[in-house]
Amino acid sequence: MARPDQALSFHRIAPGQYELSGLRTGSVRDQILRAQLLVERLLGSGDVNDEPLLVVGGGVAGICAALTASRLGRDVTLVEKYLSPFHTQARVTTRWLDPTAFDWPHMHWTKGDMAWNGTSYQLPYIRNWSDQLATQWTMLWYAVVGPSPMPLPPGSGLIVEYTGVDARTFTFSPVGNGVHVTPMNRSFCAVVSCIGFSGERTSVQSTGAGSLEGPAFWSTDALALKGLGIGGPPHGSKTRVLISGGGDGAQQDFLRVLTGKFGKELFDLLGLNKLQLDLTEVLLAEDSGRRVHAWSDPGAPPMRAYVEWHAAYERLSATIWNQWEDAGEIAALCSHLDSSVEVTWLVREAVPGYCYGLNRLLALLVARLHAEHTSRPHPKAAAAGYTPTGREVYLAGFKLAHVVPRGAAHACGPACYGHEHDVHVLGTFPSVALGTLLLGRYQVLVLRHGINSTPLIASAPVTEQLTPFDLPA
Repeated sequence: MARPDQALSFHRIAPGQYELSGLRTGSVRDQILRAQLLVERLLGSGDVNDEPLLVVGGGVAGICAALTASRLGRDVTLVEKYLSPFHTQARVTTRWLDPTAFDWPHMHWTKGDMAWNGTSYQLPYIRNWSDQLATQWTMLWYAVVGPSPMPLPPGSGLIVEYTGVDARTFTFSPVGNGVHVTPMNRSFCAVVSCIGFSGERTSVQSTGAGSLEGPAFWSTDALALKGLGIGGPPHGSKTRVLISGGGDGAQQDFLRVLTGKFGKELFDLLGLNKLQLDLTEVLLAEDSGRRVHAWSDPGAPPMRAYVEWHAAYERLSATIWNQWEDAGEIAALCSHLDSSVEVTWLVREAVPGYCYGLNRLLALLVARLHAEHTSRPHPKAAAAGYTPTGREVYLAGFKLAHVVPRGAAHACGPACYGHEHDVHVLGTFPSVALGTLLLGRYQVLVLRHGINSTPLIASAPVTEQLTPFDLPA
């Protein structure tokens, strides 16, 4: 009996049908790695016939899957609903993408190249701005499928691309050891869905009308600009910003709002590259936390593991803070913060949940610097009888309930960016009194509440797996 291949079984919906969408881990590097690994294993398994491979989605995963299949000699049909590839990355000029930075505290985190270990990937990924990466990838893709394509290497499969086609109208039916696709009215050896997510949760209900829409993560925004691009609030006071969410998006934008930077650039700006730090505890916390997360029930986040994971980073941040204090560096480090803004970071659980170690550490340090700079309490968690004041830098145990427009009544929407709203929150723990509480008045709300996942075929049987740093040898 053949041994099951986990790269295939983790994504197989039915014979010949594979779903790469709807996974809890979906970084750009992860999409490239999963897509290439899946196609290599699929075409090398001997379980598919000689017909072409159907790939749905012209984003990072879909293009990588198509190029990988072509390299292996398989004809490919790719279907994309937009008229050009890499739609998500191409329209964003304010996101810096790095394939290795968020592997910190592992040693290769500064490499900035997905091929840092010498492995060849069909979609080269070297750190750059999102739109510029998309331009480079598009040029590579059009060299294969454009009006004047370059000759393919001998033995390569032919790639046929259909744009402006929404595959949600398709149906898939098993035929022999292949898949028949309607309305294309033809069969393929297999179908690989790489459609990505269908939207972000960036809104909160307004008591006026509609919902306040914060800036999307995958959009060109003004969050890293001094003053956030709105010219400041009335009466010359600070611009008040609420960041809501416990994941990477919230933490990254918390850092961008306060410093204009994140990742390696901020790590170096704070002088962390010059400190001698014992990272043993956080390396162990990363290993155990990610394993518990990967094997947990997706409907029940392992909060105990998150708390222990987070505590290791709290201890490391305290060690770093003590070194800063001993060196008399706190005031100089506070000068890196935008003095025109005042930020509250809202987390609905006891601690931030699943996120990259680099984001977690930097967010903890910057939160403490912001508290020092503005004479505000740094961490404040939900406790019996505790009522938030809105002055907290980091507030855990409360979630957004609704907003109330200030000034002229209006229907809330994306245009509310920079306009004052009263923000009401609700305690998420039994120890907190029931009912909504007024947190305060804010001009900018950044809501990072996750993505909407609507897979094309069906939800993958395993929604999380520990992905390697590199393709297995």
